[in-house]
Amino acid sequence: MLPLSSPIAAVSAAELLVVVFAFITLLGDAWFVLVGLSALYWIGPRYVDDARAVAAVCIGFATLGLAAVLALKSATAIPRPAVTPVDPAGLPLVVDSFVAGEIDSDGFTFPSGHATAATVVYGGLGLLLSVGRKRVRYLLAGSLIVLISLSRVVLDVHYVRDIVAGIVLGSTLIAVGLAVGRDDGQFYPERIFALGGVVSVVGLAVALQGGHAEEVLQGAIGIGTAIGGVVAWRRFGDRLVDAPPVSTPLAAAGLAVAGGLWIAAYAGLLPAVGAVVASGGAVGTILLLPLLTERREKSGKSEPVEA
Repeated sequence: MLPLSSPIAAVSAAELLVVVFAFITLLGDAWFVLVGLSALYWIGPRYVDDARAVAAVCIGFATLGLAAVLALKSATAIPRPAVTPVDPAGLPLVVDSFVAGEIDSDGFTFPSGHATAATVVYGGLGLLLSVGRKRVRYLLAGSLIVLISLSRVVLDVHYVRDIVAGIVLGSTLIAVGLAVGRDDGQFYPERIFALGGVVSVVGLAVALQGGHAEEVLQGAIGIGTAIGGVVAWRRFGDRLVDAPPVSTPLAAAGLAVAGGLWIAAYAGLLPAVGAVVASGGAVGTILLLPLLTERREKSGKSEPVEA
């Protein structure tokens, strides 16, 4: 039992609820989703045969989802709720800055990007990944989508209409993406990336017309991500599916490179053209990294054996 002087014991029920949902909303953060999909893409083939192809499709879904959210947010330009559920300064030091970061959301509110991302990514994984029982996958995916979406309302960064719209939008994008990117049971992630690029161009145009500088940058990043995905998969798709799993040290290095490029783009350190190039390089790094493992393995096999 915690002593009354414990910082956690001093947290009210309402504050504890906010802390819990701040950690839940983390599961829908763009960086968390991309790290998770990258790990599945690189290491997943050790355990699940179709992990790489499904992860590539879901990265394409994420690109398409973010592009659609960008276009709709720029078009509607509805402000977020002007309230906060708690004062982070009153929380224990171990969680105050984290919670502050999760409830300090800028930009526009409709539709919810977290709800959309959770639907296209976790919904896509639950629908397509051939691991475990289908009913269990659907239940897990649905639970994550509902909890992540609900967290945005609990944290007072979205209205209920926003998360409902995000779930509907995400479900629609999965249906459209699969209609475009799957043929006779085979996945074509480059088609989904291309669709995301087209929607990103629309979002960029809407953001430019509305004078929304942050959304213009996001549009440039979406275009770059789509171009990188199309080029990488069209050129090396078959080899990428068959390439061996990536080692953990190489995956960490790839994550550092891709993350650094995306951070530079999102932080506004680059002009729009630079953001396109950096984001294209980031997704290219993720998708093409297995080829480095393939080359290393072939080089090792080709070395002569000493007598």
